[in-house]
Amino acid sequence: MILFGRDLREIIHMKKTALARYVLSVMTIFLLFLGVANAGTSTFKLIKVILLPTTDQGGDAVSYDPSNHCVYVSMGKTNAGGVVINADTNALVKVVRDGLVRPYGMAFDHQYVYWTSNKLEHSAGAGNNTVPEKKSRIFVVNKADWKVVNVFDTVGSGADGIWVDQKLGRLYVAMDDSNWIDVYTLGKAPKFVGKISLYPETGHGPDLGVLLSARHLLYMPDDSWEEKINLLTGQIEDKTNVAPYFPVSATKHHPDTKGQIVDPENHTLWVGTTGSRIFVFNAGNLKVLKQLPARAGIDQVAYDPAYHLVYAFESNAKGFNVYNARTMKPVTFVSTGYGKTHTGAVDPGNHKIFVYVGEAHAVYVYQPVHD
Repeated sequence: MILFGRDLREIIHMKKTALARYVLSVMTIFLLFLGVANAGTSTFKLIKVILLPTTDQGGDAVSYDPSNHCVYVSMGKTNAGGVVINADTNALVKVVRDGLVRPYGMAFDHQYVYWTSNKLEHSAGAGNNTVPEKKSRIFVVNKADWKVVNVFDTVGSGADGIWVDQKLGRLYVAMDDSNWIDVYTLGKAPKFVGKISLYPETGHGPDLGVLLSARHLLYMPDDSWEEKINLLTGQIEDKTNVAPYFPVSATKHHPDTKGQIVDPENHTLWVGTTGSRIFVFNAGNLKVLKQLPARAGIDQVAYDPAYHLVYAFESNAKGFNVYNARTMKPVTFVSTGYGKTHTGAVDPGNHKIFVYVGEAHAVYVYQPVHD
């Protein structure tokens, strides 16, 4: 049978359509396989141990700066200072001291790193006793040469977490003792412009929240509460208390909310707690979607969006938990073998995890390995 004109064109069109559907189905299967492979990552290889110039075990926050591929680490609570690590080469680039005593959190813009510090100064008390007094400061470090170019006292006390909002030109500092957020301008010499009140007014205070500058939101842990703050109004839009999810204790303070990340793909907020659990919230209304177990109390949380992996760093567990952000299920636990493994950060470009291991006086660098 010989086909002409319209009949031939229809057959060609049908074959092209069938081919397109086949290609689409193959691509869909490949993408699903890739997603499963990413989500199924369950082993982590220790590729580097970066020894730190400190003998103090009590380090604090770790943060990754995508603008220069550097990792910033707050070392011990004495006079150790902070360090800058090249995330590509795993090399220690610079030790920042210049008076940076008892460093906590850090934030950054294109020119500066802003580092919180809480120095204990002793003043004369009754009799021959001395009274320790916390002096909270912000150190401004120039990223061009890593020199401290300014140091200023905060208005509140207990400077902890810190965030740079380049859209609004603001620097937000969580004041742990004062239980509010100091607000400053950006630049070499930040100026105080106000404060944001938190809830409750008393308690264990704020910690390591997460900023969504594109939406003018700051998620903040405070005591046992998780709060969503509108930065345009300076008001708390929503808040949720995690204390009712734990057994009541007559001798212990209820668990506190701690470090956290936002997963924009699934519109979720992952919040660590001191109660050996991580909570998954709806990022919009702060409704609890799920609770997942951890080996110990969580301090800092990090996220790899390409691999959909959430990392929770736990001091007393001697390692960190890994969770799948899509399935909201545990993946594995990675042991460092040392205590004080309570902070860390991820380079989403090369997927390396930089883990502060306090008792080893080092940063351990891990690489995910696909099964």
